[in-house]
Amino acid sequence: MRTELHTDDHLKTIREALCVAQTAIGNFPERPTNWPPYIKVLQNLIYDIDRQRPLGSNGKHGNLHTQSCQCEDRP
Repeated sequence: MRTELHTDDHLKTIREALCVAQTAIGNFPERPTNWPPYIKVLQNLIYDIDRQRPLGSNGKHGNLHTQSCQCEDRP
């Protein structure tokens, strides 16, 4: 099953927010045992964003443009 999301937010911003959420869950002092599936869901979303807007080994997107990376300077 595939899911399609629609948002006005930029992929970079969404990825950053997901990483913050994932870290916050991981650092929660008394994390409930049912949270690991949520961490996996967040990671799957991050993986999909990385597929659409890849990052280089330096952590920058640079000119690694794709059809869906949302960059104004993509060819």
